Amino acid sequence: MFGWLLSLDATDLVPGSMGRAVFEAAERGEIGRESCAPLLAAYVVAGIDTTINAMSNAVLLLATHPEQWAALRADPALLPGTLNEVLRYDSPVQVFSRVVRTEQRIGDAVIAAGERVVLLYGSGNRDEAHYPDADRFDIRRNPVDHLSFGYGVHACAGQGLARIEATAVLGALLRHARHLEVGTPIRHLNNVIRGLDRLPVTATPA
Repeated sequence: MFGWLLSLDATDLVPGSMGRAVFEAAERGEIGRESCAPLLAAYVVAGIDTTINAMSNAVLLLATHPEQWAALRADPALLPGTLNEVLRYDSPVQVFSRVVRTEQRIGDAVIAAGERVVLLYGSGNRDEAHYPDADRFDIRRNPVDHLSFGYGVHACAGQGLARIEATAVLGALLRHARHLEVGTPIRHLNNVIRGLDRLPVTATPA
């Protein structure tokens, strides 16, 4: 699908663009040339499935919590925090796998070097010890430390793009729709990605 990326070089991309910066980093020796195509593919993927799932989850949550939709319409400045709460409450990526490089101890459990572990982002985002009343959807919470984009050096490199896309789409919906009503959502079956296969939506024009 992304085979065409392998033939690209810096001159094929717009100066100042994110893609051009990746190739220029390779030219400076900061990353390997072989990493350019996978990095660009990762950016493209970040702007498709997970972002689409985040936006559809947002529509479902706001439609089924009309008081939250009304609060957002009354104060559009809440939109960035709303997106954070959507991502915390219903993370598009629920789990991710890593291989432990050195032996680790967590409580009474010992994880040996070389063992594979699964990080439950969805569970961490609903941790009552960190988020009071974690099962309540509240757009005023603004959980900037949610785990849906990963964390630290493994944080999603495409999260900036995903935020721009989701904010643009939800912002347009906010301006043009006064009321949202949804039919029965149908989720697609996937052990890692949580999203919707179908969501009938009726919007009353603003």
